[in-house]
Amino acid sequence: MRRKTLIISIVAIVLLSAGIAALTFWPQGEPGDTAQGTPPMPDAAARVDLVNMAVEDVESIFFTPLSEEADGAPFWLRREVSDEGFDVVLEADDPIFPGDISRMTAVFTGAISLRNMAVAAENADDEQLQMFGLVSPVMVWNIVRTDGSYERFHLGAEQVVGTGRFARREGSREVVIIPDRQSRLLASSLEELYDITFVPHYVLIDAEAMTHVFDRILLERQDTVIELYRMPPEQHMAAPMGTSMFQMVQPTVGNASDHMVQVAFLEDAINIRPSSVEAVRPTDLSEFGLDTPVRFTLTAGDWERTLLIGNRNADRTGTYVMIEGYDAVLLEREGTYMLLTIDPGVLRARLVWLHNIVDVDSVIFRLEGETRVLRFEHDRENDSLTGFLDDAEISEINARRLYIAALRIIQSGSTDEPIPDAQPDYVITINLLDGDADTLELYALNHSQFLIVQNGENTGFFITRMELHDALVSRFEIVDRGDELPIS
Repeated sequence: MRRKTLIISIVAIVLLSAGIAALTFWPQGEPGDTAQGTPPMPDAAARVDLVNMAVEDVESIFFTPLSEEADGAPFWLRREVSDEGFDVVLEADDPIFPGDISRMTAVFTGAISLRNMAVAAENADDEQLQMFGLVSPVMVWNIVRTDGSYERFHLGAEQVVGTGRFARREGSREVVIIPDRQSRLLASSLEELYDITFVPHYVLIDAEAMTHVFDRILLERQDTVIELYRMPPEQHMAAPMGTSMFQMVQPTVGNASDHMVQVAFLEDAINIRPSSVEAVRPTDLSEFGLDTPVRFTLTAGDWERTLLIGNRNADRTGTYVMIEGYDAVLLEREGTYMLLTIDPGVLRARLVWLHNIVDVDSVIFRLEGETRVLRFEHDRENDSLTGFLDDAEISEINARRLYIAALRIIQSGSTDEPIPDAQPDYVITINLLDGDADTLELYALNHSQFLIVQNGENTGFFITRMELHDALVSRFEIVDRGDELPIS
């Protein structure tokens, strides 16, 4: 009895395995296909090469997408010899964007090297070709050799069970299964080959950091224009210590915060990689919010590109953008777009002015009616100085730290307030040894805020009374007591 049960179990396992194998190779019929029956399957272990050509023997490949889901525009991938071996060039009747080199190369090499493919049918009849999706293929690709000869191949339906698609050489009835990764490459549309990255990879190659790459940043919003320039390295090296690499020229002039420029602008910009083309040559940009876009321009040497930013889409999965010069609306899902709302004040370095103490003769402080004068005598040979406060000598440590307090007039925030029609409440003048002077004026806006005006120009920033007291006024009280000033 046990022997009989064992035999029945073995038979059942064999039948189950055969059923699974049949399902694995069962093709997906075309929409509306009513063909019945299972095509005879060859030995599951049978494997053949569909195509195996050397790159140097191929001149170009012509792709014709035929599926309803794909972009039906045909395109060519042409091989060009380069110093590195070869480049793949995208050609089409009217391409919107250049091609992505890495993806084009993968498609090109994949189309000419399909080796050791599993055989689905050695000699399929017409009904079987219909079931394999090869009567109305998804894609046809034509490989043109350097000698002018060519071969044509068809990519068919996806498998119902398992992954991959059916394919054959035109004129042949031998059908193979191309694995999913390769079949997805071969089913690529023209749109999927486009390089629609905002900042191309080659712009960032060999860069020490993003702040060393971009020379100019321009953000044009309806309410604000923010413009920044990166100082040339030699100029930055000669600038006073603490000077930012980026200098803001609009809406105010001054040092930018390199950290905030990188976080709010540069890191966001290099991660902008639109995922899809929403509209080609659109006639109405207003539906995307791109009739009056925010304009964001980056410049790096001879390279310059502008991103036009519109609305979020209806289901809030992305933002509509365009790359200026390319007539297509894109959907971008990755960017945080902090630049759409960022306050210019956040981008400003908190230090309002900077001068090296070795270049300074004196600092005159007028503090709500009281005038204090800090003067230096420099000993350049010994790299030292003697400080005097109101003609009374003070320690070198206190002289240096009181001067640093003058530099620590830092902005607390931005404001649209104009310069008040009144005398400034605080005036700090730095007199340089070469005869030049730099003046900072603080005007009371209310009981707690002072507008910062530098050399007669409204900076657009304010400092609070508390921060001003902590940074500067309290320092004089400490020096007058004869105590040593704290480091900060």
